[in-house]
Amino acid sequence: MIGYVIMHRDLMEWEWYQSPNVVRLYFHLIFKVNFKDKKWQGQLVKRGQLITSNNHLATDLRLSVQTVRTAIQKLQDSGYIKIKSTNRFTLITLVNYDKFQSAKGENNKPVNNQTASKKHTANSQVTTTKESNKENKSNNEKIEIRLKNFEKKVFALSQFDLKILKGFFDYWSELNSEKTVMRFEKDEFFDINTRLKKWALNEKEFKTPVKTNKMLQINR
Repeated sequence: MIGYVIMHRDLMEWEWYQSPNVVRLYFHLIFKVNFKDKKWQGQLVKRGQLITSNNHLATDLRLSVQTVRTAIQKLQDSGYIKIKSTNRFTLITLVNYDKFQSAKGENNKPVNNQTASKKHTANSQVTTTKESNKENKSNNEKIEIRLKNFEKKVFALSQFDLKILKGFFDYWSELNSEKTVMRFEKDEFFDINTRLKKWALNEKEFKTPVKTNKMLQINR
């Protein structure tokens, strides 16, 4: 397999950059997807698409099938890939792959990496050399978007008490000292619904002894 993959420096600010299994899988998909339309057993596999299975990916990456399944789910939920499954195969599509193959796409987010010629590689290296203030502005915009997306997902779970949701959001959305990563993004495995259930249970267990003590004092 020949060709090049352009990696933008902003990749270090990608929300899954600190999740090794997600990063490995996403890079693997970038390397494996078609760079032009092809047919496979009568099925048209377009540019930026790949026909595979969880078992094949697990074998290629030497990971467990469950680990691959979890990483795929994260990429899918985050909007970086699309999945179409049949009884014969799984078709994976890298979102906006074709768009970010063009020279105009080289200034976009790093998750939209692309295969390109040496000329495009050279152009990308030039465009990634930005002034510090522009980089900081770009990073701030990204953290704002991620923060709003996280807030939307948390408060969408209306079955939980509003006070529980607010406390959960305030804690897990805390930024690091560089203001580039939220607390929950450092955790490789983070399902909001599961974490909220545990959070609500802990809140309940914490409050129960307090109420009991008050009742005992009243009885006395």
